[in-house]
This record gives sequence, C-alpha cells and structure tokens, in this order.
Amino acid sequence: MSLTLILNRCAVCGSTNVKEKDGMYTCLDCGAKRDHSMSGADLARIQRAMLVGDQEAAQKLREKYRNLNITTWSSADRLQN
Repeated sequence: MSLTLILNRCAVCGSTNVKEKDGMYTCLDCGAKRDHSMSGADLARIQRAMLVGDQEAAQKLREKYRNLNITTWSSADRLQN
C-alpha cells in the first residue's frame, strides 16, 4: 500500500475527488464549491492518523468529514508480515 500526501481534499466532506479551476475547488462527490480546499491542519491530522495509527484522531476526523475514507493501522497490523 502506498501512502501519498493528498493536498486537495474537499473542505466540506473530505473527499479526494476535488477539481481546482481558476482558484475554485469543486467536490465531485458532494458538489460543494469553495475558494479553498481542506485546511492544512486537518490534512496534517489525517497523515498523522494514517501513519501512526491514531484511531481516536481518525474517528474525530471521520465524524467531521463524511467522505474521508482513510485507513489507519494499529501497531499490531504493522508488525505482521
């Protein structure tokens, strides 16, 4: 599995299905149109939750963004071959 940094996520639902045109971000999943994508702070929280397996932080983000679709791994998962 490849973990890549996704810089554009919908500020409303968290989806990665976002198109940017002329400074406007349009989410193809929920239809939201904004002049900004998800905040850098929330993007950092997502990356941290995914890399460290912070289940509590991931759950809070999932509650805030309905289309977040992130996978977190526990330390037990990482230790398995």
